[in-house]
Amino acid sequence: MKTRAFLATLMIGMFLLAFGAITAGAKPILIKAHFTNSPGEPQIIAGELFKKIVEEKTNGGIKVEIYPNNQLGESRSVLEGIQLGTIQMAQVTGPMLSFVPELVVFELPFLFRDRDHMYAVMDSEIGEALNPSFEKRGFHSLGYGDVGLRHILTVDKEIKSIDDLKGLKIRTMGNPAHLAAFKAFGANPLPMAYGELYTALEQKVIDGAEAANINYDSKKFYEPAPHWAQVGWINLVGYTVMSKKLYDSLSPEYQQIIDDAAKQMNDLERKLYREKDESMLPELEKLGVKVTYPDRKPFMEASKTVYEEYAEKIPGGMETIERIINYGK
Repeated sequence: MKTRAFLATLMIGMFLLAFGAITAGAKPILIKAHFTNSPGEPQIIAGELFKKIVEEKTNGGIKVEIYPNNQLGESRSVLEGIQLGTIQMAQVTGPMLSFVPELVVFELPFLFRDRDHMYAVMDSEIGEALNPSFEKRGFHSLGYGDVGLRHILTVDKEIKSIDDLKGLKIRTMGNPAHLAAFKAFGANPLPMAYGELYTALEQKVIDGAEAANINYDSKKFYEPAPHWAQVGWINLVGYTVMSKKLYDSLSPEYQQIIDDAAKQMNDLERKLYREKDESMLPELEKLGVKVTYPDRKPFMEASKTVYEEYAEKIPGGMETIERIINYGK
């Protein structure tokens, strides 16, 4: 009996040693994370925080690789890659609508009163109610970031009122709601890849574009387009997503680590964008940028036609739009 017990103990010990060796040598789970912005910008700083938290909390069981500046491709192809499993994570903006069209409600102009209003809506049951829409398209939502309050930059003409936009060729994202907004503002919107924007401004292929303060500065758009109108026509949402297939394959412990790290990432990005937007203007003015402050009311009034156009495409229609606009009042 003692011999059998000894042999049993020996076999269990050998099994545990072998298991430990296999575990120690196990290849870490790789997350390739796509971002559109440049190193040093809030999106990337926040992404690096996500990487640090996840790698530390999983003891290296998950490895996160950060790819800024669209290094993995344009957002649409990246999202297709997430569905296929070749890319694991991304934070994107408008291109997400091609996959989750219900998100169009967050792409409407002048939807949010301010950043606090935006964050309250996105973190509420309104934002959470869209999680199933992500899931059925192969994505797991990791929450919503902030990629900037957007204004209008122009090459030659100062924008002092909505009338000054009439007939100008303004680059926008390839986002139908954004195109509709600038048509409502009286401009001729032209979708164009972000990487082509500086050259298009420099060569005067277009008259202007829209961007956030920090992107206007970091990409040096002020060089070809020194006129900067503080319109604040939209606060752009960053949709943080992961491959549903990968997320579902993770242990509950790892899923919780991912979710917690993503929340901290989104919160940091929001904080940094707010701080940068508020501190950037004096720096831009020192560089010779001519800042104007058009009356926003005519822009807001023009936006109502966009709401009417898109209401039928939004679950709940105009009632949902009004619920968001009035949220927290």
